[in-house]
Amino acid sequence: MKKILFLMGVVLISFSSCFELDNWEEPDCIWKGTVTDSYTNEPLLSSQNDWQIRIWERSWTGLEGGASNFQDLRIKQDGTYQNTKLFAGTYDMLPYNGPFWPMDTIKNLELKKALEHNFTVIPYIQIVDYKAELISQDAKYYVKMSFKVKAPLLEKDGKVLPRLYEMRPFLSLTPYCGNGADSSIGVPEYNDYVRIRPANNSQNSWATLISNGAGDNTTPTYEFGLMQVKKGYTYYVRAGAAVDDTYRKHVYSPIVKIEVPNN
Repeated sequence: MKKILFLMGVVLISFSSCFELDNWEEPDCIWKGTVTDSYTNEPLLSSQNDWQIRIWERSWTGLEGGASNFQDLRIKQDGTYQNTKLFAGTYDMLPYNGPFWPMDTIKNLELKKALEHNFTVIPYIQIVDYKAELISQDAKYYVKMSFKVKAPLLEKDGKVLPRLYEMRPFLSLTPYCGNGADSSIGVPEYNDYVRIRPANNSQNSWATLISNGAGDNTTPTYEFGLMQVKKGYTYYVRAGAAVDDTYRKHVYSPIVKIEVPNN
């Protein structure tokens, strides 16, 4: 018995010698901020985790020039972002894959205990004059949407505004509504209301789309409807539009709450 206990002790000691003590403090720095729409001077209307901010820790000593791997900070629906588990250091950041004109990398941001970094983007397009209403017809209920698309800049820094890729409605049973994670009902028939896709047609050029519009680079009014909804349910609805760039991310209208009667 004593021999068995002795052997077990030797085995445990040999195993414990294989592991080094992890004496790294866990990351506890906070990085937060707000993404502002240059046209409205308000937080950019988005969808939950629809696009991200990419960051690189350049002060990391494990590799010359800093970390080669990136981390992504998720953008919330209200246009803010926050991460509470980062290491102190010097970072580069790049707002990318969003529905806006490309930005340069923002370099040498010092993160100590807490950092708030706000920045402004220039959206490719805007959804304007958005309306959503509940329609009763033949003892059924429907949601009807109407809006226009505005293209404030047709060219920037020698680059032409990408063609309009799609316009579509979004309906959700929660206040999170859009094309991002957990932000849409996902009912297949709503996809039938996509008005423009794909963007491989000269009729979708901006010159054509805005020629019969309201002026000021704004298209005519588009409508989605009638989209049937269930009695007694509460819906959160909005419209989205995307251009045909690499990422095809949407700009959004405000969210409208629609309460459907039981009767």
